[in-house]
Amino acid sequence: MTGTIFNIQKFSLHDGDGIRTTVFLKGCPLRCLWCHNPESHKTVPQLMFYGTKCTGCTRCIGVCPARETLPPNREKCIACGKCTDLCLSDANEICGRTVTAEEVMAEVVKDRVFYESSGGGMTVSGGEPAAQPDFTLELIRLAKEEGITAAMETSGFGTPDFFREAAELGTAFLYDLKAMNPTLHKKLTGVDNAPILKNLRMLLDMGADVTIRMPLVPGLNDSDEDIAALAEFLRENEGRYRMAEIMPYHAMGVSKSEALGQDDHRYEAGADHADRWVQAFADLGCKVSAAK
Repeated sequence: MTGTIFNIQKFSLHDGDGIRTTVFLKGCPLRCLWCHNPESHKTVPQLMFYGTKCTGCTRCIGVCPARETLPPNREKCIACGKCTDLCLSDANEICGRTVTAEEVMAEVVKDRVFYESSGGGMTVSGGEPAAQPDFTLELIRLAKEEGITAAMETSGFGTPDFFREAAELGTAFLYDLKAMNPTLHKKLTGVDNAPILKNLRMLLDMGADVTIRMPLVPGLNDSDEDIAALAEFLRENEGRYRMAEIMPYHAMGVSKSEALGQDDHRYEAGADHADRWVQAFADLGCKVSAAK
């Protein structure tokens, strides 16, 4: 069983309980304007060029048709990696590699002692884990065999069978609710939120371990109406989810968008609005926290 990942991050403290190893998968059906992992959108490996690191040595020029100039020709680039081998300043980087589930688990189990002492484990993130369903489920199965707990960061966009099977394996879900209004959700992410809400309600009906996360971006999905709609859903399902958490927008994805040759989207820092958002939910009868 193989899949495509772009990072295995050790000692993660914000991706579930305790100390965790987070496996970042490539591939996501959503195109969120504020995404802090734009390198995860495509399943295939991609070249990232960091102009701020480039010294202008020109060693990469001419090594392949895509490197006629220092910034790569994106239409010709096949992510062969030749320019990364020559680069002395790490300005060129291939993001994404194919691995087996066993290779990933070999890295995860190395930190078992930290999981046991902190109540941590493995988190599958992305990208969207549901975009590589068989690989994700295999990772969760292997973790369970090793006695390591599994969590999943997800948009909720995937098949009901995938989420049901993951829940039956004891997975904890860090589940995004980006907008309740279907028109707004489609505008911001490119997909309908109907299957997302259906999958979430199914998990709640199953009694799955669900933390609801609400990514809020100033001026995009934080209007009084947006927050009221989210609060209504939280009130209707009070007691059926572990907790609700606001995820304020941050600009970590901007430099990566630039490295991919994409238009970056910059918004006002969400942390500046966190207290206001928490109070707005409290005024509507919902207890939520704000991630740092």
